[in-house]
Amino acid sequence: MRLLNSWVLFSATFGTLGIAVAQNPEPTQKQPVTTLNISTVQESVKVGSPVRIRVILKNISDHDIVVGREVGGMDCRIDVRDAHGKLVADTKLGYFRNGHVANLDLSRISPQDLTGNAYYGTLRPGEKSKWELDASKLYDIKQPGSYSIQVDRRDPEDLSTFVKSNTITVKVTP
Repeated sequence: MRLLNSWVLFSATFGTLGIAVAQNPEPTQKQPVTTLNISTVQESVKVGSPVRIRVILKNISDHDIVVGREVGGMDCRIDVRDAHGKLVADTKLGYFRNGHVANLDLSRISPQDLTGNAYYGTLRPGEKSKWELDASKLYDIKQPGSYSIQVDRRDPEDLSTFVKSNTITVKVTP
């Protein structure tokens, strides 16, 4: 009986330790393999004019990566805020593209908004992909003032990670 009690105590102790060791620790977050850098095409634009920004995606890894891109350049999320830090209202296209709404109202979406054609390409280490976006297509930037803009997109090797760009400022004049 004493031997049985010792065996039960031994089994319970080491069985618990075995369970603790077998459990996976918190997953370590991988470092992104890309960076995003943005700049203004024009630092100041007139009300109603396009607010164009240049985007540079760079492979900072030591290996080739496959990057998906959308023909219309809408593969980045754009964040536009006014001088008070308030998120600017979405345009009709922005309502669909910006990701601020949990449950989309499909009656507000045009079929043309759903026609994103994607393509994939390889970026070698240190290589860059460049394109331009028009923030005014997604946000209602119709009031004079300063607007801060930042973009982000998913890291191609860890889709749960968003890579954020620097923040730029654009001045909209009357």
